[in-house]
Amino acid sequence: MKELKQNIWILLTICVFIFMSTLDSSIVNIALPTISRELSIPLTQSEWVVSSYLLTICCTLLIFGKLGDMLGKTTVYKVGGIIFIVGSLCCGLSQNLLMLVASRILQALGSGMIMSNSNGIITETFPKQQRGRALGILAAFVSLGAITGPGLGGLLLSQWNWNAIFLINVPIGLIGIAFGYRILPRSTHRQKQRLDYIGMGLLAGLILTFYAGIQLLTSAVMLSGCLFIGTIICFIAFYYWEKQVSNPLVELSLFKNELFDESLLSALFVFICAFFFTMIMPFYLQEIKGFSTSQAGLIMMVFPIVQVILAPVAGYLADRFNKRVLTIIGLALLTCGQVTYLFWQVTSPLSVIIPSIILSSTGNSLFQAPNNTIIMNAVEKRFLGIAGALNALSRNLGMVLGVGLSTTILTLAVHAFANKPIASLTSDKGAFVNGMHVTFAVSTVLCFSAFVFILTMTLKKRFVKK
Repeated sequence: MKELKQNIWILLTICVFIFMSTLDSSIVNIALPTISRELSIPLTQSEWVVSSYLLTICCTLLIFGKLGDMLGKTTVYKVGGIIFIVGSLCCGLSQNLLMLVASRILQALGSGMIMSNSNGIITETFPKQQRGRALGILAAFVSLGAITGPGLGGLLLSQWNWNAIFLINVPIGLIGIAFGYRILPRSTHRQKQRLDYIGMGLLAGLILTFYAGIQLLTSAVMLSGCLFIGTIICFIAFYYWEKQVSNPLVELSLFKNELFDESLLSALFVFICAFFFTMIMPFYLQEIKGFSTSQAGLIMMVFPIVQVILAPVAGYLADRFNKRVLTIIGLALLTCGQVTYLFWQVTSPLSVIIPSIILSSTGNSLFQAPNNTIIMNAVEKRFLGIAGALNALSRNLGMVLGVGLSTTILTLAVHAFANKPIASLTSDKGAFVNGMHVTFAVSTVLCFSAFVFILTMTLKKRFVKK
């Protein structure tokens, strides 16, 4: 009983920081117009406040996962918590764009250290029969942070200025880090290795060129094409370097486990879809439907509220039933939720919008817990750090791609439907809604592809066994 109580406190401590880390990947979105106005910068430049955070996390997650395996997951996690708090304070005190972006990069370094080692600490702490519930609750806080951002940001902006969305992390973080140093267990699994800096550089090049290629697709097609070629070159170089180096950044043997591969890929697709929703909904609710910032925030809070309610249930089910079947059911419900977004119109009432959000959130909840458990159970203990980092990378890469793809597709579609020059994406409501339908159609296809892929692979394995 005492051990269970201790484990619960460990879980709650980790959930505090994982929530803040993922929250800060999306909470800034709704504040960008305010930040642009108060810092006197164009909206296109203010987007670096979001992308610098996400890209830094994606580029450093694997190195911090490797450090967790080498130095101890708890050690890296605690240091990350301190860096995240300092970065949050610097963000809140920033007076110009350069300082804010630099502070966001510092904050992201701390966040990367937290994200890459959270799953590993939970997997080491909880026995196998309780691990599904623990990882399910952790997954809920991951999704809660990612989806709550715009909603909570809207509520904070209705009462205070934009600095509050960063400064609120400081007192909560200090409490969390105090508990962390008192409660979190010492890491027992450590390995003496050398860090693969060349692999890290190639991976960073791969991610940065791919993201830049997507962002420039609408304005500089030739340059975008060159960047995509650079992405392919970086990928090939990274693969062959990791195969021959003695201490690789990524242990490629992990990818021989099909369950591991399938779960990472499906998680990537699900988080791309989640950020399609996160990026589009503030515009739809405020500019098209006419809701205030705080009202839009409350409506968007429906998704994380459902997630919090259902996550423990999903974790409980993951400990008792076939985890892969649960992920398939979750993907099916999530796909159905994506389909309902295609029927939203300028005049759609909340009685249509909210059930759609609930359906999507239900599917997301049923997917996350069993999928995370499959990933972490698929590897040996000595690889828990890098496996957790790869899991976090799939999530954050999904967020980055969700931001880039949704804005690119929406921009192209809205301009195509407008058939005339428009001042902003929302100045022609009909064109925006049609463009939104195209964008959500893409996310529906991505989600359905993940569903078909996982279902096919599961049936194939069962057929082969028979």
